[in-house]
Amino acid sequence: MKKLDYKRILCIVAYLGLAGFSCFWTAESLFIWQPSITLAGAWLIAIVFYAVASICFGMLIKGLEKNAKFKQGLFSSRGGHLLFGSIGLFIFWLMVSLPTNTHTLLYRASIENIITTDLTRTQSYLQGLKDNNVEIKKIEDAYETKKAKVDAIIIRMIAEIDRPGAEGIGKMFKTALAELEAELGTTFQKMPNIGSNRAQWLTTLNYYQKQAYEHLGRYRAECDAKIKEIRRMMNSKALESLIKNCEIALSDINKMKGINNDVIGAAVNDLTNSYSYIKSHSQYINFKDNDKARYTREGAMPEAKEMLSVPDVWKDYLTTDKYNGHGFIWWVFIALLVDLAAFIFAYKAFN
Repeated sequence: MKKLDYKRILCIVAYLGLAGFSCFWTAESLFIWQPSITLAGAWLIAIVFYAVASICFGMLIKGLEKNAKFKQGLFSSRGGHLLFGSIGLFIFWLMVSLPTNTHTLLYRASIENIITTDLTRTQSYLQGLKDNNVEIKKIEDAYETKKAKVDAIIIRMIAEIDRPGAEGIGKMFKTALAELEAELGTTFQKMPNIGSNRAQWLTTLNYYQKQAYEHLGRYRAECDAKIKEIRRMMNSKALESLIKNCEIALSDINKMKGINNDVIGAAVNDLTNSYSYIKSHSQYINFKDNDKARYTREGAMPEAKEMLSVPDVWKDYLTTDKYNGHGFIWWVFIALLVDLAAFIFAYKAFN
C-alpha cells in the first residue's frame, strides 16, 4: 500500500487556500471594473490566469536550478523555462493578479471613507448653490449696499434740517439730495415750496424720501427678477433632487454593513449626476482649495468612480498623492506575500 505524502497534501491544501483568496480578490476587482464580463466570467479569468501564473512560477524556479536536468528543445530547455516562466509571470501575475488584488484590498479598505467624503463635499456645494449662490449673493449684496447708502443719505438730510444754527433746507440738504438722485440713477420731482418751519421741512423731506424708496423698490424688483432668472437657468427642481439624492446616498452608505456594491453603485451614480450639475453651474460656486479643478476639469468624475477602475487607481497612485494615508503599499505587500506563498506551495506540491 502506497504511503500518503502528508507534506504534499499539506502543500496542496495551502496552495488551494491561498489561491482561493487571490482568485476571489482578482474576480471581485475585474467584476467591479468591468461588470459586463459577469461574476462567473471574472472568476473563470481569475482561476485560469492564476493557474497559468503558478505554472510559470514553477518553470522559472526550475530554470534557475543549476543542477536540474533538461531535455533539448525550446520548451524543455533551461533557457525556455526561464524565458516562458518570466514572460508568463509578467503577463498573468504582474499585469493581472497583483494589480487586481491590490485594487480589491484598497477598495474594500477605503471606498466607504472616500465615497462618504465625496458625498459630503459634493452635497455642501449643491446646498451652496441653493443657499449661497455666488451670483445671487452679488445681487443681494448690491441691493443691500444701495439701500444702506440711501438710508445713510436720508439720515444726513434729516440732520441738515435740524443742524443747530442753520436749521432748514439749505445748501448741504440740496447736496445730499443730489447724492441721493445719483445713487438711485434718477431725478426727483422737486417740491415747489420747501416751507419755512420744521413741519413743512419734514413734509418736503418725506416727499423726497417717498420717491427714493419707490425707486429703491423698483431696483429690488429688478434684483428679484435677476435672481429668478438665475434659479430658472439652474433648474431648481433638479438641484433639490440632487441634494436629496446625496442625502439618501449618505444615509445608505452609513447604514451599509461591509461592502455592498449595489449601494456604492447607486451612490456613484448620484455623485456622477451631481458632478455634471456642478460643472455646468460652476460660475455660481465659490470653490475651496483645488476643488474647482476636481469638478470642472476635462473628464471629471467622482473619486469613488475612479476607484472602480484598476488602471485609474494605479495611475492615480503613481502620479498623484490621492491615496496617501490609505496604505497602498501595505496592500501591495499583502497581495505579493499571498501570491508568492501560494506559488511556493504549488511548486512544492507539483514539482
